[in-house]
This record gives sequence, structure tokens and C-alpha cells, in this order.
Amino acid sequence: MSIGSKPLSRRSFLSAGVFGAAATLAPASAASSVTESYPFTPNAELVDAFVARRGGAIGTGGKVAIAFRCDHHLNQFESRLLPLHQKYGIPVTIAALSQIFKVETGTNGSNNLSFPRLQALALTNGLEIANHGATHSDAATSQRLREEIVGARNALSAALPKLPLELFIPPGVGGTQYLGFAGGKTQHSFQTYLAGRLITQQHAMSTGYVPGYWPMTGNPLDSMGNVHVGIENADYARRGPDFIAAARKQGRGVCFMYHPSLVDDTDLQAIEGFFAWCARERDAGRLEILTTTGLMMSSFSTSSRHDLLSVSSSFKAGWNGWNGLAANWARRTDSGVTYARRGSESLALFKDVPTGIYAGSARQLRVAMRSNTGLRVKVEVLDPANPGSFNAETYITLYPATGFQQVHQYIILPLTGTPRVRIRITPVSGGELHVQEPQLLAA
Repeated sequence: MSIGSKPLSRRSFLSAGVFGAAATLAPASAASSVTESYPFTPNAELVDAFVARRGGAIGTGGKVAIAFRCDHHLNQFESRLLPLHQKYGIPVTIAALSQIFKVETGTNGSNNLSFPRLQALALTNGLEIANHGATHSDAATSQRLREEIVGARNALSAALPKLPLELFIPPGVGGTQYLGFAGGKTQHSFQTYLAGRLITQQHAMSTGYVPGYWPMTGNPLDSMGNVHVGIENADYARRGPDFIAAARKQGRGVCFMYHPSLVDDTDLQAIEGFFAWCARERDAGRLEILTTTGLMMSSFSTSSRHDLLSVSSSFKAGWNGWNGLAANWARRTDSGVTYARRGSESLALFKDVPTGIYAGSARQLRVAMRSNTGLRVKVEVLDPANPGSFNAETYITLYPATGFQQVHQYIILPLTGTPRVRIRITPVSGGELHVQEPQLLAA
């Protein structure tokens, strides 16, 4: 599909057949014969790659999907907010400036980091990076707009080569407000104003200030310009479950946002309480937590969701790529649940899979484990050929229990340099361990 001058129809990016996986996994709502065109001109090539990278729509099976977004101020993010995202296994999309380390200095700045450090954190923690402009200042001429939007995207792509720059997050600016664009208050804004046209030419998607909850139709174009709910204020963070309940009634999703520099100790405590609640709801199967672009691909009406590990049914004869037999793990089935059981001579359990067209996508490693004795486990997603270039690991303490515990680890599959990834589960202490089939889901 080539980039044309007329608007892309609601179905063309799935029906064109460029990527079979995307077409196969389209939700029922997107499969209808809708011919309406959008009031903006998307970059068809970038949208196709955006959809294919995630394997099609991200179905939630009727569950609400949410996402979290952090707007720059990375010093405070790394020291105060990132530990909470890690503690509760929650991904976040970072709105980054291409000159962030120059224009944001001091305690509330970003100069404690570097682009290599940011990239490493992103890959191993599921931090999606979005273009937030060059300097977070107004652009009152067409040349300045190109510097703030196009120049910023090119600079971020060069500085973060292992991450795709698919998303634009408009900065709030004064003055001419990007020559009238004003952050994108309607979908028409992305066609009416030069800033909107530059954004859609250079990015698959953009957020904005279009009011309402997120549609969850499985078609990302329906989410163009959607707004966020701020939680940097303690009162709003405490109301997070209420926002989710309201979205659930509509069959829609929510994106939450904070500026780390505006989060004081009281706000931080409220945000942690909200994170803990979200994690419990996810583990109970009532909520899905995705990245911002994952939320754009989410579908309320289907349960179909791409799993990089599920080439075929796993934990069967031959283990379908898992090293279970060679590593002395036994397969067991209790009450209809099949799992791998560690033995006294067992080695680490692992499986290698190619990244292919899914490289650059956010992924959620989801695995259920239990132990009747208690033990400690290391869970990893790594580059088997060069672990030093990519190795996301987390340690889990399992206490004696009869039920399975859900473990969630979010990562970004490197866009370049890692043609295969290994999912590895290693007991680091003695004790019984049961592991259900892991999934590496689009997120």
C-alpha cells in the first residue's frame, strides 16, 4: 500500500492484504464493511507496519484496557515513579523531547539520564517512547513546526535506534499553539492545520485532546487524537477506579497521564495505591494494562491477541520449541490445567522465538507459577546470541500456595540487532515449582 493523498478508509489498512497476520486478527467490529474515510490523511505505510508489529488487534475479551503516560521530567521519573512501575509490573509511555537533556536540567529536569540509558530502560521495562517535539516550545512558522515535529522525530530515531518512533504526543504550548493546531482538539485538526499534517506524515498515530474515553474498536485510526486523564494530583489518582468503572460501562478504555515534577509525596502515595489496585484487577482477570499504542490497538469485542510464543499448542509432545524434556521438566495436568513441573535435576526452562515483523513491539510476558514449598525464581527475556545487548530480568519470590500466581513482565522487543529472543525461567533456590505455559503478548 502506498502513501496517497486521499484519506485512508476505515478498513483499508487491514483489507489491503499487506500483512496477513493483521488481517487475520482483525476484530469483528473492524471487519464490517465500513467505507467512511477519516477527517485526516494517515500515512498508510506507517499504519500498516504499526498494525503488523502488534499482530493485529489486541483483544481484551470484554475487559477494559488502560494505559499510563509520563511527560518528560525524567530525573524524577527514574528516582520516584519508575520503581513503582517496576514493583507493580505496569508499563508506561514516555513523551520525550529530542533536546530533553539540554532543555530540562536540575532537580525537575532530565539531565541525569542519556539517550543510551533511556533506551536500555525502555527495552527492559516496557517503556514506550513517543515524540513530544524538540523543545516543548511554540512554533510560529512552518519552518519551526518542521523543526519541532519532523526534526525531533529524526533526532529521536537516531538517538534511540532500537526503538520505533511511531507515536506523537502534542506538547501543551502557548503563543500561536503550533499555528492554531492547539494540540489536536478534533480529528479534523490533523488535516486542517500544518502541524497536524506533519504529525500524520511522520507518525503512525498521535494522541491529542479529542474528548471522551478511548474507543477500543481494534482499529487504531479510531483513537487518533484521544485525550488523557491526569493523575498527578492525589484526588484524581484516588478516583482512578471510578474513571475505569465509567469506561467499563461504555465498553471503552482510559489513558492516564502524569508529570513527575508535579508529583509530591502525597500524590505519589495516591498513585501507588492506584497502581496496586490496577495490578490486583489485572491479576484477577478484570482489567488489561497496555502501552498507549497498545490501547490504540485494543478491542473490547474480541479475545484474539498475538502471542509470540504460541506457534502451536505448547507443553505437548516435543514441547514445541521448549527445552522441557532436555532440561528434565515433567508435564502434568491437574483439574484440566497443564503445567511444567521442576525435578531435582532440572535445568532452566526456556524457548527461543524469532522477532520477525514484531520487532519493536511492546510485549507482556505473562506466566502463572506456583510452589507448595516456596522458592525464588528468575524470569528473563533476552537475546540468546548477545545477552549483553538485551536482557530483561525480574526475580519473583513464590510463597507456599496451592493456587497459581500471575507474573507480568513488560518489555520492548529491540527493533534492530536481536533477530531472536529467549524466554527463560530459572529457579534460584530449592523447592517445588509448577509453571503454566508462558505467553509473550502484544501490549
